[in-house]
Amino acid sequence: MKTSLDNQKLLDLINDARQGKLVLPQFQRNFVWSRDDITALLVSILEGHFIGSFLLLRTDSDNVPFAVRVLEGIKPSNLLMPEQMILDGQQRLTSLNYVFAAPNIPLRFTKYPYRFFLDLRQVTAKNFENAVISERSDQVGDMLERTRQFETLVVPFTEIENWNDWLNNYEQWLVERDREYYFHQYFKIDKQAWIEVMDRIRGYQVPTITIPKFNPDNPESLAEVCAIFEKMNSKGVRLSVYDLLTARLYKDGIDLHALWGEAVNKYELLYLYTDGSSEDFGVYVLRALALIRGLDVKSKTLINLSPVNFKTDWETATRFIEKALARMTSIGTDGFGAFEKKWLPYTTMVSTLAAMLHYIEKKKLDHRAYKLIQRWYWSSVFRERYAGSVESTMYRDYQDFIKASSDSAFKPEAVQDARVNIVENRAFSLLNVSRLNSVYRGVMCLVALRGAKDFRADDAIQFHTLEDHHIFPIACLANFRTPEGKKISPDRVNCVVNRTLISAQTNKLISKSCPAKYLDEIIPGDREAAILSSHYIESDALAAMYGNDFDAFLKARETALIAEINQRICG
Repeated sequence: MKTSLDNQKLLDLINDARQGKLVLPQFQRNFVWSRDDITALLVSILEGHFIGSFLLLRTDSDNVPFAVRVLEGIKPSNLLMPEQMILDGQQRLTSLNYVFAAPNIPLRFTKYPYRFFLDLRQVTAKNFENAVISERSDQVGDMLERTRQFETLVVPFTEIENWNDWLNNYEQWLVERDREYYFHQYFKIDKQAWIEVMDRIRGYQVPTITIPKFNPDNPESLAEVCAIFEKMNSKGVRLSVYDLLTARLYKDGIDLHALWGEAVNKYELLYLYTDGSSEDFGVYVLRALALIRGLDVKSKTLINLSPVNFKTDWETATRFIEKALARMTSIGTDGFGAFEKKWLPYTTMVSTLAAMLHYIEKKKLDHRAYKLIQRWYWSSVFRERYAGSVESTMYRDYQDFIKASSDSAFKPEAVQDARVNIVENRAFSLLNVSRLNSVYRGVMCLVALRGAKDFRADDAIQFHTLEDHHIFPIACLANFRTPEGKKISPDRVNCVVNRTLISAQTNKLISKSCPAKYLDEIIPGDREAAILSSHYIESDALAAMYGNDFDAFLKARETALIAEINQRICG
């Protein structure tokens, strides 16, 4: 399947959409861009910057492969002769039609339609960041009257397609009002700057990549489209798999959009960890569904999922995704400590975990299976196994789990890898972990599971109020020196070993103080050992804090954390 590359005017694409020649597949998501998103897009066009390519699928009115709809803001009656479908570029194209046509529909996060205007004075000054003005449609007042536009030099974007007419009328009005200014100023400064920008807008071209017509009932043909989409679209698998499968299943009476809506309404954690609206998470459900069916999770496999019993399997997958999220976010004995969304080491692990939990329930396995999950989870987190492309890793880990659950002698690859590279590797260190990656998040999850107590609060503290802060504050370490007389490097100052979970209020009280000072001021003396132990700060690390010995503290606390990691991996 060979794609074609061309350049097309944006206004031509918009006109095709208005005529019903360019349509959306029914599976495409609704228009969600905000006023700020639209403004930023317009500024990019004014400045002549690249706004991305558009991915189109060729079709014809006699054999439309998917159910289709018009862009939001276009009357459905305008759907005439579909020739192309928009696969990528919907939000940008819908935004521009909104700007140029001003449909009477509210924008996201507001109850009101908006009108967009171009300030020609800012255009003359080449201050494009401030050249775009937007106003609520019920507050534009006389800004839609040409006389007022001429006085203020503000042009509605709805007039830009009729720019020549607007300009001629402005010239006529200006001559009648101020002939001297017209002859001495207008042609010298304003007109040329405006014309250049208007020509830029009306002539703005974008690359369009067009996929030839295909048969959606042919799995091989659909897989080709998927492969093309994955390579050309920065959002990758989320659109290419989930949305194309949505289109394929739609013909079988299965509406993935509706199934997703039901799922987030039914499952609390699924709603919470997907913000209640994002369907991007749906691909993780599909992956769990595939694993439960005994399939791999490659893109080609997902878009070919059979519709037979799909709704039942989807419900099963979502139920176990919820169970997986519950285990990942719990700070209980069997939990993994990601008490807030930001502490999930990898969202990609949720599908594998869901399939494992389903297998345990299906086979009625005992506590030994949960131990296998524990070892797999922490091995994967601290070896960063789920970074990047993980399709093969997910399938292999699930198959390893199945085999290990029936053969105690079998060692899963994830655990073997962690044993060699973490448990048996003397060079393994947490001192080089200063950025927010899975290892960093994993350490914070361990602290949470330890039952971390705020340095100055009692056991009743609300856990969600804890944040990661420095133990040795940055300001405290500013005057510290290494044995070589050098300043402490930022990476070492910010490493995860020097971070822990305390409240923002406590962190404010600590401020710039070194531990030797704030320990006595903040932490109750009779509970000092217990509180600090809940942060993997034992006696030797505590002694280093009282002595303001940063290196000794790092060594002692790192030793305690690695011992815990090793225990989690080895079980």
